[in-house]
Amino acid sequence: MQEENLLDRIDLNRAYECYCGQDIAFDYVCTYISERIGDRDIGDCRILVISDRNVGGYFYSRFEQQFLSRGVRPQLVIVDARDNYKNLDSVSEVIRSFIDFDIGSNDWVISLGGGGVTDIAAFASGICRADINLICVPTTLNAMAEGVVSREAFINSASHKNVLRAEPSIKAVFADPSFLPSVPDKIKSNGYAAVIRYAVLADPTLLKELLDTSDLRMFLEKVFETRRKIENKNPALLAMGNEISDAIEGYFRFMNYSEGEALALSIYSTVPVKYRQPLQVLYNKLNLPYELKGVSSKMILNNLIKILERDHSDKIEFIDLAGDHQTWVVRLADRDEAVDIFRSRMEVICAE
Repeated sequence: MQEENLLDRIDLNRAYECYCGQDIAFDYVCTYISERIGDRDIGDCRILVISDRNVGGYFYSRFEQQFLSRGVRPQLVIVDARDNYKNLDSVSEVIRSFIDFDIGSNDWVISLGGGGVTDIAAFASGICRADINLICVPTTLNAMAEGVVSREAFINSASHKNVLRAEPSIKAVFADPSFLPSVPDKIKSNGYAAVIRYAVLADPTLLKELLDTSDLRMFLEKVFETRRKIENKNPALLAMGNEISDAIEGYFRFMNYSEGEALALSIYSTVPVKYRQPLQVLYNKLNLPYELKGVSSKMILNNLIKILERDHSDKIEFIDLAGDHQTWVVRLADRDEAVDIFRSRMEVICAE
């Protein structure tokens, strides 16, 4: 990459590099690959791009141009990355494309999309025998703030959330603010909730900055710094709110509430009373829900209990405040005690 663009790097605390800047995804991905294949011509590499219909329709022609100008025509694979389609069927489609196009260790796979596309591409790459060179081009705040920095890729099965996982080997990330204005409001909630969780766990000042992400590079630097603090303390803390969030999504089969909306509800139910009013103000500005509608707390709790029972353990691990009511810790409790705590949290967000 050209010397003047070195300042676009952001420290992800990972083995791979992250670049951030306006239009960087459209100008430098091809350059990045060219600089890493040694003396070989990029025309000798197969380039496979995985995207969804919306992102592909908006951006693919422009994204492809950087390769076409060098005489390379990438292959495009379209997947449905909505949560109810983020499953083994979608992964199988991607793997079939790897085989059809004979993708090997000298070739490159590019994920161009939000968190669902990132997970599907990363999961498929992670379980392949070949060493896949994966580049992630996240197009949503959620994919930028959480998807590309996660050490594992997850997919769903039936109405069960994130039950399958793989460890991908990402080579680079290109975070480009050009994509963000086109993200639908429903999808924006996923990124908001991810950052809100970081803020609640380690740095409340992120909540204010979430209202203005115009300087994406500075914002992501703070997001990644905050996540690093949490990981250094205990990576398990990053699961805060997942139990109730997964139960909500699973009950509605990923239809009524987005991942971010469900997580926002769970976070709201988990924080102390004194923080709920400020969160309500923020949620209203971001169009996030703090009341769960269309279902009783009992129904969601029953679904949550089924999820907990899959672990076949009498002890349940979850995130809670310590005795000082200021520090978040990983708590281990008897099943009955944990269910009582989750019941009390559900009553915060359920009117029924």
